[in-house]
Amino acid sequence: MKLFNIYSMLLIVFIFSSCDKEFIDPINISDPEVESSVDNLTSLINGIQKRYSTDRAGAKYTTVTASGLTTGELRLINPGNEAEAQLTNGGTGLTINNGILRNLWGQLMLVRKEATTVINAADGAATDTQVANTLKAYGYYYRALAHGTLIQFFEQIPLSIERNAAFNTRTEVLTASIEDLEMAENIIQNGLSTTVTSNIFNSVDLANSIQALLARYYLMNQEYNSAITAADNIDFNTTSTWAYDSAIPNPIADVYSTNNVVEAKDTRFGLPDDLLPNNNDERIDFYITLAQDPSTGDDAYFAVGFFEDNLDEIPVYLPGEVILIKAEAYARLNQLPQAIDALNEVLTKTASEDIYDLGANLSAYSGLNEQQNILEEIYRNRRIELFMSGMSLEDSRRFGRPGPNDPNPERNRNYYPYPDTERDNNSNTPDDPAI
Repeated sequence: MKLFNIYSMLLIVFIFSSCDKEFIDPINISDPEVESSVDNLTSLINGIQKRYSTDRAGAKYTTVTASGLTTGELRLINPGNEAEAQLTNGGTGLTINNGILRNLWGQLMLVRKEATTVINAADGAATDTQVANTLKAYGYYYRALAHGTLIQFFEQIPLSIERNAAFNTRTEVLTASIEDLEMAENIIQNGLSTTVTSNIFNSVDLANSIQALLARYYLMNQEYNSAITAADNIDFNTTSTWAYDSAIPNPIADVYSTNNVVEAKDTRFGLPDDLLPNNNDERIDFYITLAQDPSTGDDAYFAVGFFEDNLDEIPVYLPGEVILIKAEAYARLNQLPQAIDALNEVLTKTASEDIYDLGANLSAYSGLNEQQNILEEIYRNRRIELFMSGMSLEDSRRFGRPGPNDPNPERNRNYYPYPDTERDNNSNTPDDPAI
């Protein structure tokens, strides 16, 4: 990949308007003043969180929008938005200079570069071992998040940070992500330093988020027993969110509210006819509303839930995702009674029983006691529970749903092409997948 060098010797610090914690513009990550200071490395961690979760170029916006258009969760409002139009059409029409894919790739590569800077600089910046390890724990978490997110959209990515870096396979990337999270997990068990944590944006609960990512990536890497163990370590009474304020708004609510880009497509959640949501599923109204389109005067569907207002917090993970990870892991281990028990936790959960007020409030599973039938029900519920989470493309592939070359396709790509910004700077970039 292209190396990102220092652009300025000035240390630029910005302040969130409604809080007292600082974040560094990571354009200066190579500045020795950043790398030699605990305070500045802490501010860099805040900058990493900001880069991932905010702005139209950030990973939260690009992953939700790309996967949602690829799998039919979202509709294109204005075909003049070329990047979104390409993702809607998919196939070979998705080009290597697509702006959303450029941002998805580039911003996540910067997140992992900045996280690696924190990891490598921590021991030199801190005289106290606990302070250094706390910095590393955050660095390991964000590096794992960047790698694990990228591999959901691209067949391979480079793990090393060097010119013309070799690309690594999906298994290698997931294994590296898990190793980083296990390092962070071990650090947390020995306690974190308040010198660092008191100056970190604290909407992200690090301990529970590490376990949630472990459960997610273990599942993706087919380590099912480990996925169940990690899921059991999570406290569902604690929130972990990407938080916003008037100066730095929820990027999806902010962009979608223009009524000129994309929106919720309908109440199908991108599902085929034989897996449509139950009409009584209360998650439909949680996530989607039918309202008058201000541009046309016609009724149309719009996303609500975590995406209605600029101040809405977006969960880092959902309790329902964690429970469905357990259900899927048990099902793939052919431990069907346990899989059904976990599935029923999601189906019967009411809004009052969920910390985010997200509940289906349906009857328990009554389908066939067969692995494939149970997996289909788990898939249906993942698509509903995890609406606009950025997970739909990964889920569609993993569950073997019809792809772009199959009859009645449910996604228009399997993986995305590598952006030209990588190909032009890395001679080891692999050939693009056909679709």
